[in-house]
Amino acid sequence: MKNQYSMFACLLASIIIFAFHYSYSQDSGYPLPPSGYDSYKSNIPHGTVTAKWYYSSTVGVNRRVLVYTPPGYSTEKKYNVLYLLHGIGGDEYEWYNNGKPHNILDNLYAEQKLEPMIVVMPNGRASVNDDPPANIYTQEHFRAFENFEYDLINDLIPFIDTTFSVLTDRENRAVAGLSMGGGQSLNFGLAHLDTFAYVGAFSAAPNTKSASELVPNPSLTASKLKKLWISCGTSDNLLYVSQGIHDYLAQKQVPHIYVLIQNAGHDWTVWKHGLYYFSQLIFKEPTSVTDNIVPVRGYELSQNYPNPFNPVTKIRYQIPNSGHVTLKVYDLLGREIATLVNQHQNAGIYEISFNALNSNTTLGSLPSGIYIYKIQAGEFSDTKKMLLVK
Repeated sequence: MKNQYSMFACLLASIIIFAFHYSYSQDSGYPLPPSGYDSYKSNIPHGTVTAKWYYSSTVGVNRRVLVYTPPGYSTEKKYNVLYLLHGIGGDEYEWYNNGKPHNILDNLYAEQKLEPMIVVMPNGRASVNDDPPANIYTQEHFRAFENFEYDLINDLIPFIDTTFSVLTDRENRAVAGLSMGGGQSLNFGLAHLDTFAYVGAFSAAPNTKSASELVPNPSLTASKLKKLWISCGTSDNLLYVSQGIHDYLAQKQVPHIYVLIQNAGHDWTVWKHGLYYFSQLIFKEPTSVTDNIVPVRGYELSQNYPNPFNPVTKIRYQIPNSGHVTLKVYDLLGREIATLVNQHQNAGIYEISFNALNSNTTLGSLPSGIYIYKIQAGEFSDTKKMLLVK
């Protein structure tokens, strides 16, 4: 019994160590924003955040919304509109109080990195009492977030279109959000491509519909979307939501940007990062046909996900040039366990599943432990460790 306990303790220690050091990774091309990007700067022009009330026929009451108008806002000009949604426990003030979008946007305007836009921060909980309840994990609460789709489309957007000096075509409208709001952005934005041409999801929550529901017609979605952004932290327990959507979009060849922020969790590091970059990408014409697609900037072997795993894990890699590629799995003694790839491949991003129970491994069903996988592509070679726990 003592030996069994010692073995379990060692295995648990290995899990903790490897889960920390070998979290899922991918070169995003979107590093953390520069220092001070979200700080107030007194020597630049500033936008204005005001609270407005609009009547919601969906709910039957007046509802409050915050609206950011950029520096120099004038009714003699027409502006694009970004709808920015909060998380499950927040309200229309969550972004303003915690994300400082007014500072982020003011600073970007000062650097001439944004197209003119107003930013609408609504309460994404469409119910008579839209305050966050004591228990946010109830079906009634979830239904209020679902109900916001009708409030947004039928009540809020018409209010904004008639109250502010804005452009009203789909090409001039974007929706993005964090967590629950990220799921709403995907659910509503992709369902209403006649209303939104830009969609962003930062750490999308499990309220997100399945990928096949979101994109039932990949070619139509690809033709109508101008920008689709999905980002998440590598240490976020909800990473599987974003990963699943990305996998489907990549399989169906729907252009999108997928960004993983290293060692970040379900937090404002990811959400403010998303707003910082997404706001710079929207309402602009692509500079090339590949502008919307995750770029292949170099060779890379990513950490497997999930890790630790049992019994299936995925390994992602990218190659910027075509050539012969091998991807093999070894044990710690250097014995070859399995050959996952051994063929000529074109430049691109690839993902392979490895099943520790698969009979094509040289040892049959594998025992718990640490294994090594290695890629060889031209002169590029890299290895990483993964942990199987049964």
